[in-house]
Amino acid sequence: MAAPTYNESLNVMYATTWALRKPKIIDNIYTATPFFYAMKKRDRMDTQSGGRWIEHPLNYGKNESVGFIGRGGTVDLAHYDTVTTTHWDWKYLTGHIIRYFADFQKNRGKAALISKVNADIDNLQNSLIDATEDALFGDGTGDANKAFDGIGNIVAEAPATGTVGGLNRATYDWWRNKYKDMVDEDPSVYLSKRMRTMFNDCGAGGEGVSRFPDLIVCDQNSYELYDEECLEIGRILMGDKKMADLGFGDLAYKGRPMTWSPSCTDGSMYFLNTAFLKWTVDPVENFNLGEWLPIINQPRDVVSHAMAVGNLVCSNSKRQGVIFDIS
Repeated sequence: MAAPTYNESLNVMYATTWALRKPKIIDNIYTATPFFYAMKKRDRMDTQSGGRWIEHPLNYGKNESVGFIGRGGTVDLAHYDTVTTTHWDWKYLTGHIIRYFADFQKNRGKAALISKVNADIDNLQNSLIDATEDALFGDGTGDANKAFDGIGNIVAEAPATGTVGGLNRATYDWWRNKYKDMVDEDPSVYLSKRMRTMFNDCGAGGEGVSRFPDLIVCDQNSYELYDEECLEIGRILMGDKKMADLGFGDLAYKGRPMTWSPSCTDGSMYFLNTAFLKWTVDPVENFNLGEWLPIINQPRDVVSHAMAVGNLVCSNSKRQGVIFDIS
């Protein structure tokens, strides 16, 4: 049996290093962002193997047959269709590592090779983190409409328009999130009032404590405005110490973690109920590094593509809300 070539040995080195580090890479990607950290902690991660769409069921109404009757009373038998299925497109996030022949020809020493392999993987990991964070608060139109459905699309400032999950919000009012425009309103006077109303509106008509938002994410300026108010009334610290330790802030609102993101839309504050949100991935293609492919017209240079396939889906828009134009 012939001994492996230099390139074959490098392929194995990258593949082995990626495989060994993959669980930690995925963990780093999800814990680098407060939203995904909260989703992972609350077990809001889901998988679906293939399929034309990501199919996500939702229950949008109540069984109207429930009611009181007297002795010998009768009921009208009727079927109430309160369940439907949303369809979410698969989204494909990719990044690659290019291996230039000249770089490795100059660094054939074992220690230098190991350092180069890990540096390439670190760079790709950090770039995937940035891309995921940037797309999170988008409306799905990034990269020519190829970005995943972000919070900006699921929790919209104009929730009576557009199609989300295959359902037209202009047609179905139960598929609209809560919203409040604070344009021309002084945050020092109105922010706490608007937050209180939004929190309660998102929980109205639900059952149990899970009907209320369990995570609030905003931009840095809005976070600091709320922080100032907390200092005046007595600081309210979140109970999630790890989230605070990760640098996501240490505030809470009605016991729910409140944090900020550099990618969040300026002047926006999202009230999220993660019980009705799922980050769904194809387990076969969840941040896998592909085979090494030759680059045409670049002798001995090769490229390997990492791929993650999935999308953010929602099963109840009425439990989500946004306050925007906080100036």
